[in-house]
Amino acid sequence: IRTYIKGSIQAFQSGGILPRESFTTVEILGKNRCRVPVQLREYVYDEFETYEKFKQDKGLWDDCDRIRDLLLRFEETNRVDSAVLDRVRRSRIYVDEIQDYTQIECLVFFYLGGPSGLFLAGDSAQSVVEGTEFRFEEIRSLGYFVAGSDRHELVPQKPKTVNVNFRSHAGILNTAAAFLDVLFKYFPGSAKQLQKDRGLFQGSRPGVLHNVDTKKLAVLLSDKLKGTVVLVHDESSHYWRRALGDYKLVYGIREAKGLEFKCVMLLNFFQELPSSLQKPWRNLLLNREGVDFEVKHPLVGTQLKLLYTGITRCIERLFFVETSSSIAGDAAVRWLTTLTVKKVGPAPGKNEVQETFAEALATRNNITNIESMSMTADEFISEGFNNAEIAESAELDLEQAHSSLERSIWCFEQGGNHELAAKARAHRQSIQFRLGLVLPHEQQCISDGINGQNLIEVKGAQIMESLISEGLLFEVLNIFYSISPFIPPYVKEELERCFISKIRLAISSK
Repeated sequence: IRTYIKGSIQAFQSGGILPRESFTTVEILGKNRCRVPVQLREYVYDEFETYEKFKQDKGLWDDCDRIRDLLLRFEETNRVDSAVLDRVRRSRIYVDEIQDYTQIECLVFFYLGGPSGLFLAGDSAQSVVEGTEFRFEEIRSLGYFVAGSDRHELVPQKPKTVNVNFRSHAGILNTAAAFLDVLFKYFPGSAKQLQKDRGLFQGSRPGVLHNVDTKKLAVLLSDKLKGTVVLVHDESSHYWRRALGDYKLVYGIREAKGLEFKCVMLLNFFQELPSSLQKPWRNLLLNREGVDFEVKHPLVGTQLKLLYTGITRCIERLFFVETSSSIAGDAAVRWLTTLTVKKVGPAPGKNEVQETFAEALATRNNITNIESMSMTADEFISEGFNNAEIAESAELDLEQAHSSLERSIWCFEQGGNHELAAKARAHRQSIQFRLGLVLPHEQQCISDGINGQNLIEVKGAQIMESLISEGLLFEVLNIFYSISPFIPPYVKEELERCFISKIRLAISSK
């Protein structure tokens, strides 16, 4: 729905929704571009229409509706007064993780920067945002749409590839490449196959810990592997944060995309795969599946991309950890830690086929023999800054921002910088307050009338004062916008005139 029925350029040209016949006819989207099986497309479109009716009945809109409305406003403004649009255009726009965007989202960048003013970077093998299917070919087709039939010089160049990885060493990259080989073999159209990345250094192979007791794992993370980032399936992150003794550095894999960490632990990736996909994963890794695997188990392609994304977050030390046996997990441990055998041609003058042995991708480890990892105070503080910056992102919801600040505080404390920890606590207090304004118990307080509104006004003023003392001016504006519906109009106007206007001026002068 996001990528084709509402998020494609063809949908935008058709009034916002791709017609049923255009979606179900193979010649329109093609087999390579849209990998939804032809026999399922009618059913998918039926589900889409049910979704649209539900949305309209409830008076709701989604991201695709929002982007389409923005694009239409761009076009209308360009027709009425192009000078207004020129004021928001930029000479150059740089976008990373471009594989996370739909075509119409990319069209916003084209309208703001022009086809020749864009620098786009990404990896289609890391296209793990739900509902988004990306190919670099779609970017060039957008260029043709924007440039028109007689201005082909404005169409973006063909993408260039970078195969030298400056983040991870070869020990990690070899493992990532092995999983990519599986992806390309069984899901050939899911990502563009490029030359394998090569690292600048050899580096150690990943470690594998199998059937690890959760309590012992928590002790390991609080001692020898303190500062290690734990990556899990996104829906399990809250559980594992508690299970590991309130360990702060637990991320969902999608949540961690775009970040990098010195030491990474991929925890229970295989054990927590759906039960219906345990055997397919085993057969996949042990090379027991046929060419129709993609049709039978399309979700495995996304899971392979997710695993590849998790592996490539790592800079130095990588661990695969499974706390209990599972069909897929046991197969993965065997696949990672077994010597591989390759058949090659006969030696000169001989007829028999030769076999060569390659070392296993990873090493089997005992939890008691793990060497200590040392993170310096500066590395902890750097990680604290990363999480504090993430918390300020407009793309995060308040709960995600709160989690990022929890990690930030912990990292600053580990680095011994109490001033930065205090700043992060002030930010967290503000996020907690804003989060409370949308919770049922706080809404009950608001409905109590004058007293409830006075409480919000006083609490908001106190938090603003704390934020000002810590220099968190953007968060002051966020608090003001959050409490505005609950304070008297006169108070709001006076705050805007005497206080908020000065905050905006201070921000703009930075």
